Amino acid sequence: MKSQDERLKELLGIPAEAKEAPLRRDVRSLGRLLGNVIKEQEGERLFETVEALRKLSIAGRADQSAFEPRIKIVRALTVAEAAKLGKAFAMYFELTNLAETNHRKRRRRAAQVSPDIPPQPGTFKGTLLRVRDSGVDFQGILRTLERVLVIPVFTAHPTEVARRTVLWKLPTLLRSRRN
Repeated sequence: MKSQDERLKELLGIPAEAKEAPLRRDVRSLGRLLGNVIKEQEGERLFETVEALRKLSIAGRADQSAFEPRIKIVRALTVAEAAKLGKAFAMYFELTNLAETNHRKRRRRAAQVSPDIPPQPGTFKGTLLRVRDSGVDFQGILRTLERVLVIPVFTAHPTEVARRTVLWKLPTLLRSRRN
């Protein structure tokens, strides 16, 4: 087990390639838990189908020939199986999004408790320091900010819209399949 100092360095990206390790561990752990739930609630067959598609999708990142086997698997599914498969992947991506959000919060907290670490790029403080260090004139910045127009735009998160749409359409699809 890693010490608190080792975990903190990992979150701060010391070395740089280490910063995503906690996220990868979380995603792997959540994926295993989801796999166990799928096996328990839907059976080994659905789990094997999800795993086959997941592995082919990963392979397909580098090799486009992995696309055809995925199509073959999906075409062989019934509507009910496809719905369960879609739900399994939707849940996986929901869990992944939660892990990413948690990881960002962990990294932010780690940076806050480490005063010797420079602010993360893209943060407000990091941006202000970068502007200051680049030699930009403070009065020039103020003049620019006076001309900035900020207009809030409220939109639904795309995954929420998709999920709501699926929830609304799925019963209709299943009823039409039964008739």
